[in-house]
Amino acid sequence: MSPTSLKPGERVNLTQADILLVDANPDSLRILVEMLAGFGVHEPHCCSSAAEALAFLSTRIAHLVLIDSALPEMDGYELVKRLRWSGSPELSQVPVILLCGHTRSSDIDRARDCGANFVVRKPAVPLVLLQRIMWVSKETRPFVEAPNYRGPCRRVRALGPPVGMKGRRKDDLSLDIGDAFTPNLDQSEIDNLFQPKRAAL
Repeated sequence: MSPTSLKPGERVNLTQADILLVDANPDSLRILVEMLAGFGVHEPHCCSSAAEALAFLSTRIAHLVLIDSALPEMDGYELVKRLRWSGSPELSQVPVILLCGHTRSSDIDRARDCGANFVVRKPAVPLVLLQRIMWVSKETRPFVEAPNYRGPCRRVRALGPPVGMKGRRKDDLSLDIGDAFTPNLDQSEIDNLFQPKRAAL
């Protein structure tokens, strides 16, 4: 099951979650606050600028930060980059969901490359936002610190390197298949693998 899937009747307890919202638009901020209240988050912290958010995060680390990409002065992409390169292990690895009014492929690429965990299109649909919050809470991607990138591994799916290319990570599978060391199955053996078997009691 995908990490974003909600099982029927599944409950999520976000009452203790410390969430920071960063959005310069008061109406958008109010909608986000109301949406999170529906998820059980009754007192999110709200900032209307990147500078205000950085000041808040210098004194307290949130469990999750939701940032509007279209902030004035310093946009959301730059704010995420500032968090990732802050030098503080706790602050640099804080989970970030970037909220974008436009989700062109160039915007998605920019969000990925600045180090955001996920992108949610505005106006956010409550179920989609909740799914992304759950996905972030179950995050298994390693945090990468490279000369030109810091953030969660940009590979969402572990599909390995593209065909014909050498893997760059130690956990990439080898492209060399090698020779078989056992005989191939014949067709009757393959067919038997798909036949239901009666369990002995």
